[in-house]
Amino acid sequence: MKRILLILSLLILTACSSNKIPEGFTESELNDKAEEIVSLLNENKVDEVYSMFRTDVQAMIKLEDLEVIIQDKFNQVGAFKDVSQIAITDTKDPSTSEIYAVVIIVCEHEDGKSTYTLSFNEELEIVGFFIK
Repeated sequence: MKRILLILSLLILTACSSNKIPEGFTESELNDKAEEIVSLLNENKVDEVYSMFRTDVQAMIKLEDLEVIIQDKFNQVGAFKDVSQIAITDTKDPSTSEIYAVVIIVCEHEDGKSTYTLSFNEELEIVGFFIK
C-alpha cells in the first residue's frame, strides 16, 4: 500500500511540475489572465476579450464570428461551473521566432467541459485562441 501511495505521489508531483513557464512570463500573471478571459466569456463580454487580441489576430477573425463560436460552445456544454485544470507551456512562432506562452484551461459546465487554448505574447495580448 505504501508503495502505491509513493508511486501516486510521484506521478502527481511530476504532473504538477510539467508546466514550462517561458522566460519573460510568470505563472500567476498567465493564470490570472486566462481566468479573466474565461470569466469575461462566461459573462458574454466577448467584445472585451476580442479587444485583448493582438491587432493582426483581430484582422483574421471578425468579432461577430467569435461571438457565434463562443455561443455555439456554451449551447453545447451549458452553464459554467468551475475551472478544473490549468497547464502552461511555451511555443515558438516559426516565422518570427517569437516565444509565446500557451495556457490550456479546462472548465466544467453543467452539461460537459470546455477546453481553452490561449497563446499570449510578452505584452499578454492574445495571439492564439482555440476552444474545444
